[in-house]
Amino acid sequence: MGLPMPSPYKHPKTGVYYLRQRVPADLKDKARGRIVALPISGTLKSFTVGDGVKASLETKDPTEAKARHRDADAALSKFWEAMRNGPLSLTQKEVAERAGLVYKFFADTFEDDAEVPELWERSQRINATVLKKAKLGKRPTYPLTVTQRDILEPRFGGFVDKLLIDTGEQVYQESRDKLLVAVAEALQQSTGTILKRADGDYSPDAIRQRYPEYVPIEKPQTAPRKTEERSGAKLDLYNLLDHKFKNKGKAKTHRDYRSEIDKFVKFIGHSDAERITKANVREWRDALIAQGLSLKTINDKRLTAIKAVLAHGVAEFSLTQNVADGIRDKRQQAAPNGSKGYSLEQAKTILQATFGGASKELDPHYQRAVFWVPWICAYTGLRVSEITQLQGKNVRDEDGHPIFVITPEDGSTKSGKAWTTGIHPHLIEMGILDMFKAVGDGPAFYRAYPSGTDLQKISGKHRAKESASRVGDWVTATLGETAPGGRPNHAWRHTFTTVTRPADLNKEARDYMLGSRSTTDAREAYGDWPPSVVCREIEKVPRFNVKETEYRPTLKVMKPKPISESQAQLKKTKSGKLVLSPRPPIREHS
Repeated sequence: MGLPMPSPYKHPKTGVYYLRQRVPADLKDKARGRIVALPISGTLKSFTVGDGVKASLETKDPTEAKARHRDADAALSKFWEAMRNGPLSLTQKEVAERAGLVYKFFADTFEDDAEVPELWERSQRINATVLKKAKLGKRPTYPLTVTQRDILEPRFGGFVDKLLIDTGEQVYQESRDKLLVAVAEALQQSTGTILKRADGDYSPDAIRQRYPEYVPIEKPQTAPRKTEERSGAKLDLYNLLDHKFKNKGKAKTHRDYRSEIDKFVKFIGHSDAERITKANVREWRDALIAQGLSLKTINDKRLTAIKAVLAHGVAEFSLTQNVADGIRDKRQQAAPNGSKGYSLEQAKTILQATFGGASKELDPHYQRAVFWVPWICAYTGLRVSEITQLQGKNVRDEDGHPIFVITPEDGSTKSGKAWTTGIHPHLIEMGILDMFKAVGDGPAFYRAYPSGTDLQKISGKHRAKESASRVGDWVTATLGETAPGGRPNHAWRHTFTTVTRPADLNKEARDYMLGSRSTTDAREAYGDWPPSVVCREIEKVPRFNVKETEYRPTLKVMKPKPISESQAQLKKTKSGKLVLSPRPPIREHS
């Protein structure tokens, strides 16, 4: 355990008091490099976690130092606990409960006196403008697009940050998106209530009744128990999960499985693997079907996590059977509707549009992604996140054969393996090798993490995936192209396969370069793939002939940026009550 610091530490030279606390042992690797916000003298101050946290209390007065230390220490304890619990997926009701906290805070704080009604009227107009610009519709679709987040975050994101600090929670991106919209609406509604009070209308608050009472989420366990099996001890789903991924497997898959187990445990009411029955799993499946989830989501995501963890209990421990085995959503798969990939005309329209450039408000890495990623997709068929995680060191020339080297060390690959693919001559003519040479050995399409960061163990969304999302949003929101299957980036993978079939690419070579080799024919794992072979095959891909211009995106590279969390600032009303306030927009500087 970390060493508790029950009292503030006085600096021997300056006389300024500090909070000093070592990182708890179970969080040592997970917490390093994270940003924690602590309340110091009425405002939130951000600190980077190393071996510990050292925070100036900004006072030499011992009485004031004790009060500030107490508040900061409580916030830090919440931070450690939230990291242990991991991110949550919130239900619709849970989102409403938390948005209700924001509504009630403002409605209660300014019930007696709106102070300056004109400011609330102005705030109401600005809120309405931002919400309209985000184009959410009557029932927003989640996750939000990157464009929608960019519009909503500067105005409402700080309120969400402060809310999550107060509840001591970390949430997945989709749940944060839902909170962002719900909090924005709650703020707008509370503003309306405050203005009613300012006009002398103190009739019963009907809006307040719409929000359910906030109930903190009870975790199945607040800290992992030992994963070793003990005589007579129950087998816990979370223990089995952690043991399964101990020193192996992808961190992202571990997080995804934990999220699915959280939902299942909440549904059945416990996490004891030995008490789970087939009826529990069938009821879970039926509940998911009733929610309207797709067959693929239920079978390949929700149920797979439960099956895999129970199977591990059977293989490694004394669990007698995998009760989830054989339970599937057996509804008939919907018939395909239209092409899975872009038509040749659509592909050319998108590629042509890249020469129009991206918004100059995007940082240089995103501008490069909008231009180059669609072209690389078209000429390789690689998964988009495998492209956006490319670094200069992955672009090589082997005996005159230029290749991309795709490796899981740069973030992830679906198979967990590395492979190579040739670089099409058209890409070379367009200057792709020059671009990678100019940006150096680091990432071309996202802002680098500090040196030494393990890109496979990043908590949260890898920046390469954020870059990929921006490319998809550019296609659908900016260009207005309809994405086959609603997946603007994945559609290129089907387009590549379609256009290469008439070109007679060797199927085994194509599957190898796509990173999707057969799992049924062991012989396909034999031997190596020389650069001369992958380049020979990629050169067979027909050119996408569009009207090119001289435009190429900026080659500017921004300095590495640590993993950080957005934070809010705390302000007070004249009566001394804390007010939630949005953080200012984050501006990048090279």
